[in-house]
Amino acid sequence: MRFSIFLGLFLALALPAAARAYDDPKELVRAVYAPYLSGQKHADLAQFYSTRLQQLFADHAVQVAADLVASGEAVGEPSPDFNPFIDADNALILDVTIGEPVIIGSQALITVSFHNFDHPSLLALGLVREEDGWKVDDISSMGAGENWMLSWVLLYDPWDVK
Repeated sequence: MRFSIFLGLFLALALPAAARAYDDPKELVRAVYAPYLSGQKHADLAQFYSTRLQQLFADHAVQVAADLVASGEAVGEPSPDFNPFIDADNALILDVTIGEPVIIGSQALITVSFHNFDHPSLLALGLVREEDGWKVDDISSMGAGENWMLSWVLLYDPWDVK
């Protein structure tokens, strides 16, 4: 009896992790954008990030907290509002077009275009294949007047990226 309870608990915990493994770059990008097409949000964007990108976010959070302490400002919880996949805080995503990935070894590049409300966006997602499948390693905004690269922002820019 205990074994079957343990096995059921193990499978329940293991299945969500398995659901996040993407063997195809385009499948990963479709999973990123699927909730937005039905007016929903992701609870955890980090599930799509590579190990390197997760570390950049963690290092950036430490730096922002250190800067706030040094300036005498209160250190609070970072806001989860910024979403690099939609290049905004809020979303009404329309006209999503996911390009064909260019794959070279364990790296891939794929473009995504869409309208968020009435604002057109063009993003290039750099992907990397890790042990558990394809993950997003960087995001670049290529749209008119919205040019940024997420890794650069996290490393060098004074923005308070959440």
